[in-house]
Amino acid sequence: MKKFILNHWPLLLLVPLFSFLFFFRFDWATLASFDEAWYGSIARNIAETGDFLNMEFNGKPYFDHPPMGFILMAISIKIFGATAFAVRLPSVVLGVGSIIIIYFLGKELFKSKLVGLAAGIVLGTSVWYLIRVRSGDLDSTFIFFYLLTVYSSLKSAKKFALFPLTCAAFAALVLTKTLVGWSAAILILATNIQPLFTSKKNFVTALIGALVFFGITLPWYIVQTTSQLNFIEIHFFRVGMRSKELSSYFKLQPELPFFYLHMGVRKWYYIWIAATGLLFATFRFIKRPYFLILLWNLIVFYPFLTTNETHIWHLIPVYLPMALIISSGVFWGKDLFVKLLKLKKFDGFFNAAYILIFVFVAILQIKNFQIEVYPTSIYTPYDVDISKRVAGYKEKIYLDDDFYPVAIYYSGRQINSLINEPDGRKTALEFFKSDEKDFVLITRNYVLNLMKEAGVEYKINYQNKTYAIISKPTSQ
Repeated sequence: MKKFILNHWPLLLLVPLFSFLFFFRFDWATLASFDEAWYGSIARNIAETGDFLNMEFNGKPYFDHPPMGFILMAISIKIFGATAFAVRLPSVVLGVGSIIIIYFLGKELFKSKLVGLAAGIVLGTSVWYLIRVRSGDLDSTFIFFYLLTVYSSLKSAKKFALFPLTCAAFAALVLTKTLVGWSAAILILATNIQPLFTSKKNFVTALIGALVFFGITLPWYIVQTTSQLNFIEIHFFRVGMRSKELSSYFKLQPELPFFYLHMGVRKWYYIWIAATGLLFATFRFIKRPYFLILLWNLIVFYPFLTTNETHIWHLIPVYLPMALIISSGVFWGKDLFVKLLKLKKFDGFFNAAYILIFVFVAILQIKNFQIEVYPTSIYTPYDVDISKRVAGYKEKIYLDDDFYPVAIYYSGRQINSLINEPDGRKTALEFFKSDEKDFVLITRNYVLNLMKEAGVEYKINYQNKTYAIISKPTSQ
């Protein structure tokens, strides 16, 4: 252990630093709509039933994403209970794991601990990576298995007996997010295609790897394909491809993706541009490690360049090759400077300066985004309060708002949204005029004034500063 620590001393800096940044007050805020409370509800169902092949949300089948991330949350919920801590814990733990893996990835590719250290600093202080690591979303799980897949593929390229482990990591990646995860197949082929055909033994190992991959992934896809008639359309086309036509992938719309990329990584954005330019200007990109990370950058970024429906968190997978491009590109620039000016004897000084540059930018990053990342107090939002209150009602529950994942998670009940009601019942006013009985409705307080002005009677069962639980008067 002592030898390992001495050989990988950068981990003594990375692990404590990012453990603190990721874990600090990560459970102070309640789960938020949309994805956090949505995913937390699905994971809680799995924890209660043990069934991850047939996931459900609000009493209906859920198959937008595969079950890997939800399984990890369910295990955490089973141990710690259905809390924000339990829902977010796997994401935070794997976030620290990703920092460790990208360190080893940088070291493996560029034979430098400093490159790995710098890559970890870049990734961990990219604000939207930090935000999503501290949430109960799927991004951190996806990033962890993506990095593990790439790192494992580099190892199996040298020792092909490890290829089944690469396939297992790839299977976990695909079982977290399907189509985005499949992009890693290009990197696996790029690193492992040569040893695949060098011997019969390696070919057999590849077949074993394929069996491992399909043995892990196929059960869930087979169950969904056979039980859900619209699974392929929804899972692959609506969710995976966002209903895009194939021709749209040849029409560039780069303005929004580049804007979101800048907002997601902040100050690292300009260093990424400079490092990429340097690698091309000095023809360094023809070297295998640089070519691999630039190819990786293109693979994960290009699909987002062809749509104007990208959200800022969608671009987080782009941060991985970006971090390696920045760390390796700046390191190459440092080496080039030392070589041109014949300052080899001062290499230690320039190595220290290299790390200090990354530490300085990281401090600026943390100083700028700490307010938007870390809650200052523990409080219960009004939507969470009203959702907890409605849990005690036996009547059918309706919601006249858009926070129904929060309502479902914190009430532990099925919630019916007025949005899904037929015409003539989509507003509280219209709904109370209908023949519906034995229900309670969550609505905003200003709606009560509208109902009063319209002469519609209602009973207030509970009310906070923003929302109210109302029902029809018992006389009706």
